Amino acid sequence: MSSVVSDLEQIFHPRSLSIVGASSKEGSFGRMFLEGLVRIGFKEIYPVHPRESELLGLKAYQRIKAIPHDVDIAVLMTPPDSTLQVVQDCAEKGMKGIIVFTAGFGEKGDKGKEIEQEICRVARSKSIRVIGPNSIGIYCPTSKLLTFPQGLMHGITTEGGPVGSFSHSGSFVDYLTHILTKKGIRFSKVVSCGNECDLNAADFLEYFGQDKETRIIISYLEGIKDGRRFFQLAREISKEKPIIIWKGGATELGARAAMSHTGALAGAKYVWEAMFEQAGIISVRSFEEIVDCLLCLYYLPLPSGKRIAVVAGMGGTNVGTTDNCIELGLEMARLSGATLERLTKLLPPVGTSVGNPTDIGVATLVAPNLYGESLKVLNEDENVDMLLAISDPGWPCLQSIVEAAKTIRKPLAVTLFSLPEFAVEQYAFLAQNKIAAFGDAKRAVAALAKISRYAGYNVKT
Repeated sequence: MSSVVSDLEQIFHPRSLSIVGASSKEGSFGRMFLEGLVRIGFKEIYPVHPRESELLGLKAYQRIKAIPHDVDIAVLMTPPDSTLQVVQDCAEKGMKGIIVFTAGFGEKGDKGKEIEQEICRVARSKSIRVIGPNSIGIYCPTSKLLTFPQGLMHGITTEGGPVGSFSHSGSFVDYLTHILTKKGIRFSKVVSCGNECDLNAADFLEYFGQDKETRIIISYLEGIKDGRRFFQLAREISKEKPIIIWKGGATELGARAAMSHTGALAGAKYVWEAMFEQAGIISVRSFEEIVDCLLCLYYLPLPSGKRIAVVAGMGGTNVGTTDNCIELGLEMARLSGATLERLTKLLPPVGTSVGNPTDIGVATLVAPNLYGESLKVLNEDENVDMLLAISDPGWPCLQSIVEAAKTIRKPLAVTLFSLPEFAVEQYAFLAQNKIAAFGDAKRAVAALAKISRYAGYNVKT
């Protein structure tokens, strides 16, 4: 285990923490953090407040050095001009890690960068690792450790899972965990990198690459401080664990926004694209694409190839979906003679079309099990690597797909003839049954195409 992995292991699994800037004032971050950690069940919390002796039933201390107990990590919500002094106090206290929530440093200019460097120097002189500044912190369910505002306000699960994430945008990981836990996705650890005065993206990538609890890695990045190391790590890690990255700052204006956001140097677009391709990284350009690719990787096995079979009930949709499959890099599977014969026997002769796509038309009005039965037939065809069902939102049709999915061992994506906002219960039903469901067929195809390309990158399937 490398030193950085060991250091992060201690930060993600602390026995005790201090919140510097804790408060009892309604609507303040200091109260939100304190109240949320108490509610989620973290035990040893030591609030620091210059005037209060008690906060929300917990004994408070005027300074870090006044705490008579060992403290593993500190979360700093202090003003920028007093943060360095608090870091010095943490260093004298002998902590393992510091999370600097406070913004207003390197992203503001040279003076802020100088303060960041001094924060890092003071901390590292005592072997303390720093996350931030300008970081909303970390989420580690198994440690009952959470400093993300959305999770603190609305509650979030302490059930762990296989997804690890690090991001230059705190709002990104805050929203990611808040939304995806509601979809049944579970996380191992999540971290907001902030300005990276000490620990940086390559460090977090190395940690997640070695973390036994993490099987899938997600990141939003605006720049990398150690590009060569990041590339070498990604190239090896992606052979075992998929890495999904949304690179911000691809355009000139986006790069300027990145500089003002975290002070990151974005770099040339073509360099990033080449690096992603060579390192086997799954590159996305939106939050929705991240969610779509994650659904595939979370619920589905990796495909053995690019050949897809489609089942739907609308001829026009079948034509358009075929176009999308070809344009996005998939191949329409050529069904075997035996499969075509079985489909011919299964489907009514009127209003259907046997082939790929398989058009079951309005026959599901009298036989809603045709979706599931058709999928089972296609699953057994050796010429098919993955499946897409574009289903009627009716409950009998969905139930037939869910039952069929229990026996299907190839990647199966599902979308409905309905906008998600008009089929909330149906999409929730599919998620509860661990079905990769998408709000649009093109999004499903795009995600399957990206996952199939990743599967071809020297990965153990």
